[in-house]
Formats: sequence, C-alpha cells, structure tokens
Amino acid sequence: PGLPAGVEVREIANVWRLIDAQLDMILKNGLSGLVLVILVLYLFLSGRTGYWVTVGIPVSFLLGLAIFYTVFGYGISVIALIGFIMALGIVVDDAIVVGEDIVTHFENGATPQTAAIAGARQMWAPVFTSSLTTMAAFLPLLILGGVLGQLILALPTVLLCVIAASLVECFWVLPNHLRTSLENSAGKPKPDWRIQFDRRFFQFRDHQFLPLVRRGLNSPINTLLIAMSGIIVALSLVMSQHVGLNLVLGFAIESLEANVEFSSSATDQQKLDFVAHLESTLAASEEEVAGTNILGWTAKYNRASFDSDRLSGEQYASIAAQYAFEEDRTIAPAEMVQNWREKITRPAYVEKLTVAVDGGANGGEPDLTLILRGKDAASLKAGAGALSNVLRSYPGVNNVTDNLPYGKEQIIFTITPRGKALGLTTDIIGAQLRGAYSGARVQIFNEQDSELEVRVMLPDAERDSLGSLRKFPIRTAGGEFLPLASVADLTTRRGIDVIRHYGTELSVTVSADVDQDVNNTVAVLNDVENNKIQAILDQHDLTFGLGGHTQQDQILLDTMALGGLLTLVLIYLILAWVFSSFVWPLAIMLAIPFGLTGAIVGHWLTGWDIGAMSLLAFFSLSGIVINDSIVLISFLRRDVDAGMPVKDALLQAVRARFRAVILTSLTTVAGLAPLMFETSSLAMYVAPIAVTVCFGLSFGTALVLIVIPALILLLEDAKGKMLVLKQNLVLRVAQ
Repeated sequence: PGLPAGVEVREIANVWRLIDAQLDMILKNGLSGLVLVILVLYLFLSGRTGYWVTVGIPVSFLLGLAIFYTVFGYGISVIALIGFIMALGIVVDDAIVVGEDIVTHFENGATPQTAAIAGARQMWAPVFTSSLTTMAAFLPLLILGGVLGQLILALPTVLLCVIAASLVECFWVLPNHLRTSLENSAGKPKPDWRIQFDRRFFQFRDHQFLPLVRRGLNSPINTLLIAMSGIIVALSLVMSQHVGLNLVLGFAIESLEANVEFSSSATDQQKLDFVAHLESTLAASEEEVAGTNILGWTAKYNRASFDSDRLSGEQYASIAAQYAFEEDRTIAPAEMVQNWREKITRPAYVEKLTVAVDGGANGGEPDLTLILRGKDAASLKAGAGALSNVLRSYPGVNNVTDNLPYGKEQIIFTITPRGKALGLTTDIIGAQLRGAYSGARVQIFNEQDSELEVRVMLPDAERDSLGSLRKFPIRTAGGEFLPLASVADLTTRRGIDVIRHYGTELSVTVSADVDQDVNNTVAVLNDVENNKIQAILDQHDLTFGLGGHTQQDQILLDTMALGGLLTLVLIYLILAWVFSSFVWPLAIMLAIPFGLTGAIVGHWLTGWDIGAMSLLAFFSLSGIVINDSIVLISFLRRDVDAGMPVKDALLQAVRARFRAVILTSLTTVAGLAPLMFETSSLAMYVAPIAVTVCFGLSFGTALVLIVIPALILLLEDAKGKMLVLKQNLVLRVAQ
C-alpha cells in the first residue's frame, strides 16, 4: 500500500524482497543474540536459575507485545522488532538482579522460600527505580513524538511496554519459580567446571579488580580527572569530525536517475542526441563491471524531477534505471552513479543536470537543501550562483542545483536622453510595442450567438526580426514617428523563468547531494553556516534558512536535545525521590556521560557516523547504564545506614554486586553484539544501535565500578567538611 502510480512490477517485487531481507536480518541476529544471552546466563548462574531467567524472556516479550498492541495500537514493524532485540538485555537485567540476589541468600544459608522472599523484597526498590529511570529516558520521545514520526516512535514504545512487563515477570513469577528450583537442587553438588569457574571469577574479583577499586578510592580526585579526560577525548572526536553526524531516517528501493533541463536555445535534435548520450554512457558503465546490475531503463522526454519537484515541459528529459537488489548486484549504486557521471560530456545547451541514486537513505531527497530569501530575483539568482560555487568546492558534493532557472532571452529597452526629452516613458513605448507584437483590438465582430475579436499586429516576418524591432516607428507626444533605436537602447539578457516564494518573500532553493564515503552532510552544512554563507548574504542582501531533508535534520536534532534535557530532569527527580538526597543522584547520573563516551569511541573504532538510530540508542543507553549505579548505591546506602564507614561500605558494595553488574552488562552486550557485525545495507538501522549500547555499556560499567565509588567518597568527604564547618560556625555564634 502507498506505492506511487506507475511503479513497475519489478519494483513491487523488490519491495517484497526488501521486506523479506529485513525479517531475515532481524530474526537471524535476534536468535543469535538470544543464544549468546543464554550461554552467558548458564556460564554465570546455575542451570536451573539460568533456565528460569531465560523462560522469563518470552513471557516478558509476549506480555509486552500485548500492551504494545492493546494500549498503543501498534503492529509489528522492523523498528518494533529492533526494539524487542534491544529490550532483550533489559529484560534479562531485571531477572538477573533479582535471581542473583535470591541465589546469594540461598548460598548464605537461607531456605529457598526465605531466599525468594528476601531477594525479591531487597531488590524491589533498586530494580523498580532502575526501570523508572529507563522509562524516563524514553518518555520525552513519546511526548515530542510528532516530530520523529510514528515509525521511529515504535522503538521507545516497545521498550516501555517490555520494561513494564519485565517488572511483572521478575517480581510476581520468577521468585516462585526459583523457590521451586532451589528446593529441587538442595543438597545436589555443583559440577566441577562450575566450581572452577566460580573460584576463578571470585579470585579475579578479590585479587585483581578490588585492588584497582581500592586504588581509585585512595586517589579519588585523580580517578575522577582521568575519567573526565576520557569524556573530553570523546567530545573532541565529534568536534573534529573524526566521528561524523549523519541523520539517516529511512531506506527505500534504489534506482539510478538522471534529470536534464535544456536551455531555450537547444534544438530538438540536440535534446535527442544528449539523451542518447546518457543512455550509451549508462550502458558503458554497466559493461565495465561483471554481472547484471542495471535491470533496464526508461528514457522520458518532457519530464524530469529536481529538488523533489516533478516538472514537465519541452525543456526537460530524464532517465530512470532499475537497479538489482543487494544479493544480485556486483557494485553499489553509488559507485555505478560515479562511473556514469564521469563518462558524461555535458554540452553548453544543458542548463541543469543531476545524476544520482534515487531512493536510498533519504528517499530520493537531496542531502542538502538551503533556502535564500531576498527582495528581487536578480539578487537571489546571483546569491544562488555564489552558494552553488561554494558547495561545489567541497569534495564529495555533487548535483548542485537551484530552482530559480533562467528562461528565454529577453530584449530590454532603456529610454535614451533624447527619448526622455520627447516626453516618452516606458509605459508609452511598452504600450505601442505590445500592440504591435501582441496585437491591438480594433473591433468586435458579432454574428448570431458568436463573438469574434479583430486584432491588428505586425506580420510574422517582422515580429521575428530584430532589425524590424530596431526600425519600429514610435509615436511621440507631438505626433512625430521615430525609429525605436533612436529613442531607446536595446539590450538582451536571460530572464528568470519561475519566481518562487518562501512564506511571503521571494526565495530560491539550492540543493546538493553528498557522497557519505567522501564527506559528511552535517560537516559541510556547519562549515557553510559558520564560514561561507554570511559573506554571500551581505553581498546580495539576502537571508538564509534550511529546507527539505536539511530542515528535518535540524528539527530532529532540536527535538533530541530537548528530549535529552527532559530525560536528565526526570531521571534526577526519580533518583532524588528514591534516595531522599539531592547529591547522590548526581553521582549516579555521572554514569551517563561515561556511557556516551564509550558510545562515541565505539563509533570511531567501527567507522560508523552518529545517526538518528544512534541518537535513539543514546536515550536507551542513558537509562540502562545508570541501572548498575542504582543497584550499587542501594547496597551502599544500606551499609552506611548500618554504621559502616563510607570507604569500607563502597568496597563491600562493589564486592557484593560485582557479579550482578558484570552479568547484566554482558547479557545486554551479548544480545546486541550480532547486530554490530551486520554487513547488509540494512545495517544502517541496527549497527549504530548495537555499537552505541555495546560500547557505551561496556565502558560505562567499568567506570561505574571504579569512578562512581571515588566520586561518592569525594561527595561524602565534602559533606563531612561542610558539616564540621557548620558546627564550628554554630559554636562561634553561641560563644
């Protein structure tokens, strides 16, 4: 549904092949991630515990899917399936935290029923809090949803539904299953391999990792500074464009397209010859590579598309070539277009020419769309030409066009001083020329019910002759007739064929495509805005704005920025409410920039730009990465309230929650890891998400266990010093 009129059967077949490829990619990577998650669970937990945690995955998914459909009215889509894959790690995290604590109580001597009750009761607050903060990370996206579109909104909606379902499963279902499992396994010896694994894991915790944490607590300021330097390095990667920003929002069936606009001087034969030249160069490009990439093409006369506008007229022509689907082609469409473009010889009578991939990431829209506004068409055209030259100077920028085309040659007359002395004006001369060349009505002839205008004008031979125009007799106010050339100067110039408006102002749109393998759209736009555009605006008295896909990108960034701010506020309010502190939530939330640091470094290492899906994954990461901090702080708070020194309580909290923190991070990474290695063109959907969460969570978890304790120690020391200072002030006042 929704296919435009005229779509060929081959294109419809490609659409279904694309859908099939999407489902195959999602199912393949989803199942691979699930297998890895199960292996990690069985490696760290007992067989029965790992089994019941695994069973909780489909239970949570089915309940989440029911909420997804009945409450929000969504159906299954590719984005929704990606959301379920992302939720795989979150669902397992909640079950792991509860299940691991129940098992710990049981191993410490509690009965199965007591362990199940104690574990669920003890983990209720931290797990519920972490679920609230993860939900808070996505709630602003739902509030601001209209800008993002329903397709993208399916991702945060899925995650919210599954998180709610996982709370039901891990507190109402899982404890009872684990109680029964522990009763059945009581008295049974552990396998030798598990005893060896647990022994080595705990040795690593006690003899390698805890000394590192203790060293960080001994020098908390240095620890914090080292972590902050990592954040600065990550930000520098973005600022220096080593990690680019490329906001791709969609995917479509790709084809090749060439669009031509001829000048008014081009003859019919020249138009036919150039279209034939385009066809021959396309065929030559296909012959250079092995295999069948181009399935066929259609040459269209009198029709073309520029800047997403479908135009018709004798000055237009176009060629649309169907391209083979991914598994059948031997060269990417962008490479074929580049080969085709290099073979084309552009004659002088071709006014405008674009050769590009139609469809793809932006659905055929230009990557860059810049709008100039001004008071007159001449200034707009001059400014558009200057801006076009600037854009062409960037490597990888091509198909630079504007939508203010020149029309046919115009003859401009300017009254000479002699003409002015004779009392002639432009209106007087213009009226006489209009009557001679367009005709002057001299009579209306009526016969029965018919009416016929009788107009008098110069014969065709004289109207088509420039010499006759110069000799055309102009009548002066005194009744004297003089040749036009004696009272006016005649010049020629090409006028503007179409006048466009943006709002109430005259405007011109300058568009361009950017080869993402050579340059970055956002980097080009930033350089134009910061260094190039102002001189053009000042010179031609113009104003500037964004349009098309570029404007959508800017709206998306603004929406994400506002959503990120709301996310931070919501998370802080939730943490302040749960922990009854205004300071400790700041320490917990420091895990967010640590996670984003890992995500940026991950994009740099893997070569991916930060895209729209990466930004959505940033929200997910913000909610996930602080979960470990919440569980850690919950245990710390319990020991501090019991009277244990803060430093000792920090070490004890890291030691007690080390396995749970590592396990939750490993399962999330394992669930998404297969998506990082997806190589198809559909990887643009999933790979940035996987890179963001996997690298961000891995980096963030390590820093949570080392840096967060150091920061809390600094905050508590500062709090103690402030308390001492306050007491001294009170004593001085009392004295």
